[in-house]
Amino acid sequence: MFRAMGNGAAGLVLALLVIVGVQVYGNVLVPVGSDQQIAKVEGLAAAGAAPAEELSLGALLSEASADEGKKIAKKCVSCHTFEPGGPTKVGPNLANTVGHDKGSKPGFAYSAGMQEKPGNWTYEDLNTFLTKPSAFVSGTKMTFAGLAKAKDRAAVITYLASITENPPPKPKP
Repeated sequence: MFRAMGNGAAGLVLALLVIVGVQVYGNVLVPVGSDQQIAKVEGLAAAGAAPAEELSLGALLSEASADEGKKIAKKCVSCHTFEPGGPTKVGPNLANTVGHDKGSKPGFAYSAGMQEKPGNWTYEDLNTFLTKPSAFVSGTKMTFAGLAKAKDRAAVITYLASITENPPPKPKP
């Protein structure tokens, strides 16, 4: 049969058979959407393992370290200072932030979106803001993309609370 087709056509048919075979047997070995595939994609320890249960913000904060938060916050020092009474840079000084009015640090020109945000910086608001600032405040001047890991956000928030005079109580775990 292949002689009648010619070498080029026979090669094409053979290549198609190999591609179809790999797809069929690949889907048999690891079906699309299977627990094994999901485990590989999400980096879970064992195939078929359930994803780790997400901890509440209170639980994350109770486990968080201010020292770890200070290390993570080093990526913020190009725009912010952290020592009480420190100067304003591209962004406001972040000492005494937790529990205090949003958009109210003297000497910093906040965006209209931040000025319109009501209330004080709660632990929950800080967590949401640090996840993706532009999603929390439309038109924010802060160009930082955010902290993807919940544990990193909790550590930074714990650090901010440690440099805040009389911070509000953390949420219960």
